[in-house]
Amino acid sequence: MSSDVLEKRYRLLLRAYPADYRRERADELIDTLIGDEPTTRRWPSLRQAASLIRGALRVHGGSTAPRPTAVLFWQGIHLGAIAVLALGALIGLDDIVEAFRFGGLSDPLTVLRNQGIHEIVLIAALVALVAGRARTAAALAVAAAVVPTAISTYLFANGLPQWWAPVVATPLILLGLRRPADVPPAPRANAVLVTTGILALHLIPAGGFRMVDPGARAAAAAMVIVGVAAFLWVATADQRLLIAVVPTLLLGTLHQLDTSGWTGELLRRPDALPSLVVAVLMAVVAVVSTQLRQRTRA
Repeated sequence: MSSDVLEKRYRLLLRAYPADYRRERADELIDTLIGDEPTTRRWPSLRQAASLIRGALRVHGGSTAPRPTAVLFWQGIHLGAIAVLALGALIGLDDIVEAFRFGGLSDPLTVLRNQGIHEIVLIAALVALVAGRARTAAALAVAAAVVPTAISTYLFANGLPQWWAPVVATPLILLGLRRPADVPPAPRANAVLVTTGILALHLIPAGGFRMVDPGARAAAAAMVIVGVAAFLWVATADQRLLIAVVPTLLLGTLHQLDTSGWTGELLRRPDALPSLVVAVLMAVVAVVSTQLRQRTRA
């Protein structure tokens, strides 16, 4: 009876794997995990559960594909385009809410002209890309950068990150149109989960480090450490995240370059370049490590 309950709980964990992989390997994995010896255990160990989850993340990341590096690159680009559009839409929505909180209700047409039109087109581009309409998404991404700027230069003049989002996403979407036929597209549900994880990374309250209150600074430090550690735990298994997070990290750098200018002042700002450096390093690590694993497997 205990072994039946344990098997059910193992199979629940195995649902984290893609359906095709489960059909081929689930029984083999269950036999390996439970073994032939009778057991009184009713729950998988924490180590086994973590190992199964990481294994599922690796499979989603293409580790069992014939060309894992190609899956990493092409799906990572696609996920990066979705993530950067989603982050731009999130930032834009937050700014619109703030605008209405501080006087925008008295002049809603100005808010619509300055920020609302861009937000609508940006969300439309995101929806099209998630739906698999890449060409439509590319056209809408270009429109999100050009049309609202022709109507109002507010976002462009201030170099706000949401204006940069379609600018960064457009070449990624266009490049994704050249995805090889033997590389499958990222599953829609998986793409949404990856995007949610990347957005969660950007919602970590790092700004708390600037607070004077030591308690608030300590709480912010703890949240940053836990959040980054959780993201890296996932991203080192599904390394598509290391590719997909790159364009979102570039948004902050582009905004800072636009507002600081290409001067020595930029190098003196502690928050200016680290995101760009981290983005490049993560991309290199993801590609190199995947290539090494592929050579070892071959």
